[in-house]
Amino acid sequence: MLHSIVGLMNSGKTLYMTYLLYKDFLAGKSIFTNYDVNFTHNKINRDFLFYLGQKNYTFDNISMGLDELWILLDSRKSMENTTSTYFFNQSSKDDSRIYFTSQHNKQNDSRLRDNLHKISVCNRCILINGKFKLIDSEERFLDKKYIDILYIQITEYKRINYYGTSDLIASKRHYLKAKPLFNLFNTRQKIRR
Repeated sequence: MLHSIVGLMNSGKTLYMTYLLYKDFLAGKSIFTNYDVNFTHNKINRDFLFYLGQKNYTFDNISMGLDELWILLDSRKSMENTTSTYFFNQSSKDDSRIYFTSQHNKQNDSRLRDNLHKISVCNRCILINGKFKLIDSEERFLDKKYIDILYIQITEYKRINYYGTSDLIASKRHYLKAKPLFNLFNTRQKIRR
């Protein structure tokens, strides 16, 4: 399953992806990430992704989280990405889940965009008097004045097929309280190739 998580900078994309990975970890899946999380995982990089593609390697029962996928697989260099995208597009055959973040999907290779199972769009919001209010993306996510009322609004889209054409439709919106999730990873870690 290919799951793209998009949103503006500081919108909670990595936080949401880490939450999904943690749920998968608790369910017994092996976790692979290109960033550090505070639970058992295997750290991977761009070279590892190319190796997987070249060897036609398959995994069973894994979850992979790739923060800022465009850093690893720049869409402007799609010919270099063919081996890795082959691995990603075969993921549904071996019960693997691949999550990745970016500001928007056009940053990602078209072979991935065309085969997505799900897209989640993240926005930051706060809960005031029982109502959710979106907050400005310019304010840093960990701003102390919001920490106890900060949530991530997630709108999920599923791929549907109509006689050979494929569209994404909004399927649900939900909210995650952010504060309990901050201990799962270092929110200030920079992603390297």
